[in-house]
Amino acid sequence: MQKVKQHVFLLLFLLALCAISSWESQQLAERRRVQMAGMGEVYSGQAPAVLNFVMVGLGGFRGLVTEVLWFRVSRLQMEGRYLELVQLANWITMLDPKAAEGWTFNAWNLAYNISVMMNRPEDRLRWVLNGISLLRDQALRFNPRDAKLYRELAWMYQHKIGENLDTAHARYKAYLLESLAPCVNSNGTVCVSEANRAVLGRMRLDMGQMVALEKRYGPLDWRMAETHALYWASLGLSCAKGAEVSLCEHAVNQALMLGVLRGRFAGSVSEKQWRAAPNLALALTAADALIMTSRNSRSQHQKVLSIHYLAKTIRLAVKAGERDTAQQLYERLSSVVPAPHQAPTFEEVVKGWGSK
Repeated sequence: MQKVKQHVFLLLFLLALCAISSWESQQLAERRRVQMAGMGEVYSGQAPAVLNFVMVGLGGFRGLVTEVLWFRVSRLQMEGRYLELVQLANWITMLDPKAAEGWTFNAWNLAYNISVMMNRPEDRLRWVLNGISLLRDQALRFNPRDAKLYRELAWMYQHKIGENLDTAHARYKAYLLESLAPCVNSNGTVCVSEANRAVLGRMRLDMGQMVALEKRYGPLDWRMAETHALYWASLGLSCAKGAEVSLCEHAVNQALMLGVLRGRFAGSVSEKQWRAAPNLALALTAADALIMTSRNSRSQHQKVLSIHYLAKTIRLAVKAGERDTAQQLYERLSSVVPAPHQAPTFEEVVKGWGSK
């Protein structure tokens, strides 16, 4: 009799486990269904078959597999085996396409680590474009409201293409110039037409957003990397939450400042000669944006940055013969010098005040 009771108890226990397992399975299935629905068209049959498999087939084991792969990534990175990282990082993004860290890591690896292993500028360009495409065309497809991805993309344009730290930087700038030249006016502002809208759309640039930025800040030159950094940082700011708000604000302001200092193309498109020049048409709106951020920030560094930027822009305006713009910038400078310090005179600023 005792054995019968034990068998009955064991049977009931197994039935309970089966019931719990069935309930858990239904819950996981519902979570996957909601997650997939939240990704819109990505899971409407357009996603790669492999991605559908790892998302649905592996279920709760995806996290465990991802952790194992990250350990392998760390080992390969320490050993400098960047080419081997590419496929591994692709698997990580497939396993967890909602994790921004995987996308940014892979894009950084392509654009920075692997690109510099190439000798020819055109080969380096290809890897840099792969990194940009990974963020712009794939990561944001899965995470259209992730501010970090927009900010990372803005930084890639500003730093990798806009700066001259890479020996192939001139090729990167030339490519951007050649790509945008057919869609812009002679001063670099967007040329509004349905044909251009389609061309820009293939580069994931929204003409309406481009026009809106020009109305807000002034005549932007879309042939310059700094303008693209502003575009993507602004999109990031529009969906930023928490700590990302201040980070995206900083990215916007940095792109604006660099746009004023070197954001206008002054070379020859026909002769493919690249040269940057200041875009003082943005100076006042950039100053207002920077001042607003510094007033809302507790960072002393932000306030000092605003003062130094204004002083430098005043000297640029005077040198360019735009004295009225310089005077308006000086009024803004005078309003942000903190007490008990006394604001310098206009002549003192022109002679070099605030340059250190």
